[in-house]
Amino acid sequence: MNKSFKGEYISFIVRLAKRLAPVILLLLFALFKIYYGRSFSGNLANYRNHFLILLIICFLIGIYYHTDKIRTVVNELRFSENNIHIIGQDFTSKYEDRLDINQTMLEIQEEELGKNKIRYCLEIYSDNKYYYLNKFDDWQYATLAEIIDEYKLKTGKTIAGMEFYSQLKNKK
Repeated sequence: MNKSFKGEYISFIVRLAKRLAPVILLLLFALFKIYYGRSFSGNLANYRNHFLILLIICFLIGIYYHTDKIRTVVNELRFSENNIHIIGQDFTSKYEDRLDINQTMLEIQEEELGKNKIRYCLEIYSDNKYYYLNKFDDWQYATLAEIIDEYKLKTGKTIAGMEFYSQLKNKK
């Protein structure tokens, strides 16, 4: 019997904008400081172009780092008798992958996002493949709990991070 679970689709542009918003604000602040700040009016005025080049290099490194981190997102998960079928987006193109359910492990992770704000994610890994669910708040916690229940039913294995399972069941 096949069972399917779906999350919300978030486009690559929206994921990138969410990740780069703090970087862009910092960049704008640094540009304002370089062009209109008091510290760049004296002897440092001769090095203004050097600071701009350094700022551009740091911005490009930041774009690369964040783009690599958000490039893949899982939209759907299907359980069959012996496989977990993962369907998602890599940048803007669709990808699909099948993992052997007996060689796959699940882990519930807790991410602290700031003061009194926590997000729970589900990590699926098999051999050298890792997939994360809910990195962008695109899965409901109840759905993640159902995925865990289905995995435990199919394999009988324990899941790392089960101390967070009750939070998944109780949160909306």
